Order: sequence, then C-alpha cells, then structure tokens
Amino acid sequence: MADPNTTAAKTTSPAAKKTTPTKKATPAAKKTTPTKKATPAAKKTTPTKKATPAAKKTTPDKSDTGRSKSKNKNKEGKSRSRKASSAVGSKYFKRAQAKARTILSDPEKLQKIADESHRSAAARSGPFTEVMDDFRVLVRLVVAYSRGHYREIRPDSLLLVVTGLIYVVSPLDLIPDVVPVAGFLDDAVVIGFVIKSVRSELDAFREWELGAAPTN
Repeated sequence: MADPNTTAAKTTSPAAKKTTPTKKATPAAKKTTPTKKATPAAKKTTPTKKATPAAKKTTPDKSDTGRSKSKNKNKEGKSRSRKASSAVGSKYFKRAQAKARTILSDPEKLQKIADESHRSAAARSGPFTEVMDDFRVLVRLVVAYSRGHYREIRPDSLLLVVTGLIYVVSPLDLIPDVVPVAGFLDDAVVIGFVIKSVRSELDAFREWELGAAPTN
C-alpha cells in the first residue's frame, strides 16, 4: 500500500518556481552625432577697385594766357627799344647819318642807295622779315622822291629814312652781317625804329601810291 505521505508528496504540485522573465536587452541606441554640414569655404572676394576718375584737363584760363602774351610782348618791346637806342646812338649810325646828309640833294645817289637797299632786302631772312613790307615802302618812297614824283615828306624824316637805308646796306653795322642772325636782328631793330618814327608819313605815302596807281 502506498505511503500516503509519498502519495501526497507526489500529488502535491510543487510550487511553481517563479521565474522572472529575462528582459531582452534593449540594444543601446547608438548615439548618432549629427554630421555637421560642411560650411562652404567663403569665397574670397577681392574688393573691386573704384575706378579713379580721369584727371580733368585743366584748360588754361584765356585771361591768364592773354596776360602772359602781353607781358612777353612788353618785354620784347622794351628789349628792342634798348637795342634801337644802342644802335641809333652808335658811331656807325652817326656815320650813316652824315653820309645821308651829303646825298639828300643828289637824285642819282638817292636812286643808287634805293637800288642797293632793294637788292639787300631780297637776301634778308630771320627777324628782318618782320619789317620787310615797311622796308620796301621806305625804298619806294626814296625812289619816288629822287624822281621828283613825291615830295610830301619833312626833311628830317627823309634824312632818317635815307640814314636807315644806308645803315642797312653799309658793311659797318653795329653788329656785322658776317654773323647772320645777329646782324639781321640789328638791322631789323634800326629799320623798326625808323618805321616807327615816320609811321604817319609812311602811311601817307602808301595812300599816295594807291591814288597814283593807273586805273584801267
């Protein structure tokens, strides 16, 4: 006969072992470091150079230019006046004047001086060209006087004109013509002085020439 204790032991259900369900290990979430977006390299911007405005051309003031020209003319005028005074006061001019006195009443010699002056003018250049036109009028005046065609000129003015012509054709100038430019400059100064001194009578002769010219 079965042991009741044994049977009871067998029939008695063993107390169920409490088993703590094992939690499945939750995999640790990977920490994802957010990827930094690559910052595009800043473009180096070369600063644009501002265009330098072109320098304005400064137009010289016309009034200043006019004043400077006027000053230069005044200087040239004073320089020529000094040279004229020097030439007219020279022994050479006085010699020419003395010779002029001896031929004023001799038409042939006046004509000869006029012819020599005309030939001399043809060979002139440089500063003398500035007085060339008036010089030729002086020559024509002496020719007209020597021929008796024109006598409307004072004796002292005629003496000065003839003196100037003799001075120009004479080799005894204040500055010899062997130094071309210097010699012609001296002659131009003397003739310029003569022209200035007899300007009114020179203009009167020009008018006479126009009236005396034959009309067709």
